[in-house]
Amino acid sequence: MNFRGMLTDEDALSPVIGVVLIVALTVVLSASVAVFVLGIGSQVTETSPNAVLEYEFAVDGAGNETLTLTQAGGNPVDAQYVTVYVDGEVAWAGGSTGSNYVLNGTDEWADGLEGGDSLPLETNHTNVDAGDTIRVVWQKGEQSAILAERQVG
Repeated sequence: MNFRGMLTDEDALSPVIGVVLIVALTVVLSASVAVFVLGIGSQVTETSPNAVLEYEFAVDGAGNETLTLTQAGGNPVDAQYVTVYVDGEVAWAGGSTGSNYVLNGTDEWADGLEGGDSLPLETNHTNVDAGDTIRVVWQKGEQSAILAERQVG
């Protein structure tokens, strides 16, 4: 038996160390990628609601204008985060009418917007003109979304 040859022969050890290092590197990289991907996935933010709104605009013989907004579908929406603007002026916000608007019936939006609920607003003829924009906006904290936008015409 040649003991001196066994002590000086290092060829058999190098491939084993190389394989172990490559496997260790693969495990560390896989773990790092998994932590990064799962960390991003756990940061779920609240999304804005999706609501389909219809509007009806009518003028009576006395010149009073009635705007009726109806949620025709989509997600239920908490009323406290909803504001209705007519040409930039607040017509309704979270259950209260703006200074130039009154309710013309029951405010079904007061407890939240759900399918079929209506908001009938009335104002005099000087507050709304053809071409004005009616915008329903949802805003909660830093997030906001326009739920509906139409022009009077």
